Amino acid sequence: MNTKRSQLLISALLFSAILAGCSRGDGETTRSIEEIQSQEGIPVRVRELKPETFSASLGYTSSLTGAVESTASALIGDVIEKVLVSVGDYVKKDQVVLTFPADNASLNYEQARINYENAKTSFERISRLYTAEQGISRQDYDNARTQYEIARANWDTVRKMKDVRAPVSGYLTRLNVQESDNVNPGDTLFTVSNHTRLKSTVWVTDREIGRVSVGQKASAEWRGHSLPGRVIQVDMAMDQERKAFAVKLEFDNSDLNVPSGITADIGIEVYSNSSSLIVDMGEFIESAEGPYVFLAENGVSKRRGIETGQQEGLKFEVLSGLTPGDTLITEGVNLVSDGSKIRIIATDDNVAQR
Repeated sequence: MNTKRSQLLISALLFSAILAGCSRGDGETTRSIEEIQSQEGIPVRVRELKPETFSASLGYTSSLTGAVESTASALIGDVIEKVLVSVGDYVKKDQVVLTFPADNASLNYEQARINYENAKTSFERISRLYTAEQGISRQDYDNARTQYEIARANWDTVRKMKDVRAPVSGYLTRLNVQESDNVNPGDTLFTVSNHTRLKSTVWVTDREIGRVSVGQKASAEWRGHSLPGRVIQVDMAMDQERKAFAVKLEFDNSDLNVPSGITADIGIEVYSNSSSLIVDMGEFIESAEGPYVFLAENGVSKRRGIETGQQEGLKFEVLSGLTPGDTLITEGVNLVSDGSKIRIIATDDNVAQR
C-alpha cells in the first residue's frame, strides 16, 4: 500500500470516528479527534518482523560480447574467390572460412609450393642417409633441415594468406565480405565469437569501487532473458579519461539466447544476507539522536532506536534495535508518540512477498 493510499485510509477512519461521535442522538457533547484517539486509540497498520533475504546491487548498462572473440583481416588485396561458411555456423580453429585466388601475383603460390615439396624431399633423403651413416655429415643434415623448415614456414604463410582460417573456435557472428568482393590488405573479413559465455566491462565510480570484488554474483538482462554471471576482474587504478574503474564480468550463455554485441542491463550483487530484518523508508523516523521506529506492545506504541546498514531502493537493513517477532507500526508512524494508545486496523502477514 503506498503512502498516499495509507493516509487516505487513516483519514477516512478518523473521519468516520468523528462522524460517529457527532451523530449521537442522546445529547452527548461532540468529541474532538484528540479525544477519540485518546479513548479508542490511534489507528495504525502493523506487521510482524521476520528474517528476510536482503541484497544490494549496483546497476549499469553495457554491451556484451563473446568471452572468446577474434576478427580476421585480409593479408593481401584481391577478389574473394569463395566463402565456405555462413553467419551462425560453428567453425573450428584453423578451419578455412574463405579463399583468395591462387594466381595472386603477390603470393607466388605455386613457387612456394614447389620450393616446399623439393626441400621436403631433399631433407627426407638426407635424413635416411644420415641415419644409415652413409657419409652424410652433421653439417649437411642441419643445412637440409634448415632449408626444409624455411620452405615449410613460407608455404604455411602463403596458404594462410590465400585460405583465410578461423583464428579461434566458435560461431561466425559477422561476415563483412561476399564472393567476388574486392578487398585491400588490412580490411576486416569476418568475426568468430564463442558466445556460450559473454563478457562485459562496466565503469565504476570511486564511491562504488570499494563495494565491488572478484567473485561477486552478477546478472545481465536483455529482452526478457536473464544471464547469471560473476565479477572476474576489478582494476586497482582509475582510468584517467573516464574517471572510473574498469570492472570485467563474465556471463553464462550456454543456451545462446543472447547474441554477441547487444546492450544489456547489468547488476552486480555487492551485498546479501539471508536473515536480515528490513524496514522501509516510511516505517522509521530520522532524528538528531538517530533513526527510530515504533512498535506495537499491549495496545500502545513504544519508541525503539535502531541502527540501519545497507540500503537498496527504499529498503534498509536493520543492524540493531529490533528482533524477530517484534510488531512494527508501518502506517500511522507520524501520528503516534512513545506510549500512545493505538488501535490496529490492519496487519501485513506476507512481508516476505512484498
